Amino acid sequence: MALSNKQIKYRLLISFLVIFGVFAFLLSYFISKQQRDLLLEDQRYRAILELDLISEFIAESFLKRNYAQLSQFLNRWGEQRDYIVLLKANLPNGFNLVNYQRSQEAKNFLEMEKQVEFASDKILHLQITMDLFHTEEVIEELNEQLALLFTGIIAALGFILWFTLNRFAINPMRQEIEHQAATLTNVQTENLRMSTELDITRRLQTMLLPSHRELAEIKDLDIACFMQPASEVGGDYYDVLLDPNQKWIKIGIGDVTGHGLESGVLVLMVQMAVRTLLVDGVRDPARFLSILNRAVFDNIQRMDSDKNLTLSLIDYADGKIQISGQHEDVLLIRKGGQLERIDTFDLGFMVGLQPDISHFISKIEFDLNPGDGLVLYTDGITEARNVKKQMYGLNRLCDVVSRHWHCSAQAIQEAILLDLGQHIGKQPVFDDVTLMVIKSREEINSDAVTC
Repeated sequence: MALSNKQIKYRLLISFLVIFGVFAFLLSYFISKQQRDLLLEDQRYRAILELDLISEFIAESFLKRNYAQLSQFLNRWGEQRDYIVLLKANLPNGFNLVNYQRSQEAKNFLEMEKQVEFASDKILHLQITMDLFHTEEVIEELNEQLALLFTGIIAALGFILWFTLNRFAINPMRQEIEHQAATLTNVQTENLRMSTELDITRRLQTMLLPSHRELAEIKDLDIACFMQPASEVGGDYYDVLLDPNQKWIKIGIGDVTGHGLESGVLVLMVQMAVRTLLVDGVRDPARFLSILNRAVFDNIQRMDSDKNLTLSLIDYADGKIQISGQHEDVLLIRKGGQLERIDTFDLGFMVGLQPDISHFISKIEFDLNPGDGLVLYTDGITEARNVKKQMYGLNRLCDVVSRHWHCSAQAIQEAILLDLGQHIGKQPVFDDVTLMVIKSREEINSDAVTC
């Protein structure tokens, strides 16, 4: 779940305060320890000075044998100093000169001992114990001051951090997030719009393809068609059209450079241009293709596009075939399965690349007897690659067609697509795939049809 800007700000602030609080605690502990050691050292130095002073007085009193005055002095000296807890002065023979002890117990104390020599053979053992409660009070007071100091520093830094985050981090972050969200919304809206446009174009393409009913009405030819675009909108073109007087059939196949929306629009242009010229009664292949090219070229220029296409047009009437236009090799298969490749390179030129291609256009004619037929395709089939980057190839396509030519057009098409799928495997398809199988009808038995 995404955090709000306020939650982010407070979490950053709390994290900083916790980290700085730990650091402040460690720093104050270190300062307090150092100060305590200094105070103890000072206390020890004071105790040594006092012992030295007492030692001189004791030595002088012993030499004068003034023991009572010495004992009285030491007791009075201990009572006048509230930090003295214990004061003892003993001779080596066990004589206890003074044994002063305060009634209160000391929690923290400092013990000092000294040997006082007041004659060559006279030694006094002096022991003093000092209460450190004054030192502890000073340390506690110092700790309180440090705590107040660091609390103030933490509060000040917290406010500075909160202000800084608010001014220079959170607000710009919030603005950036809002900007990114708005951009994402715009992108999603644009993607939705483009997806809708692509869907409409794809549906238009599909709607304008020849239906099974139309193909079934063509009595002389058994035709099976297949197209699978690589994207939502394909760049391949195919069509089967019957002229208004039902005297001849116009079959077209082409491949627009690239695929996608622009290519799909160009396919629709070509389909409309072919049907218009067919309805207008333009029969001559060179004139037909030349007019179509000029119309497509002008529209491409208006679109400011660099698209063009290969296009072959096949006319069929009364058992005769005319082919014009440049595209992939046309496969001509005779009744027994003998196959011939018809090179279309010299039959035309790329459509939409130049305004006039009439001088490039030519045609070939031949008879199509019962049992003969054509296979038309785009390079999406022959150049399809498997996981080893090996292309399907024209030779393999020809082999599958020859082996299954005794079957119906639909069965031949299914055999080709099955073999193509086995070759591709799980490899993604990167180009549009279009296939047309056209076979001149003949009297065949049911076994042949169901192969």
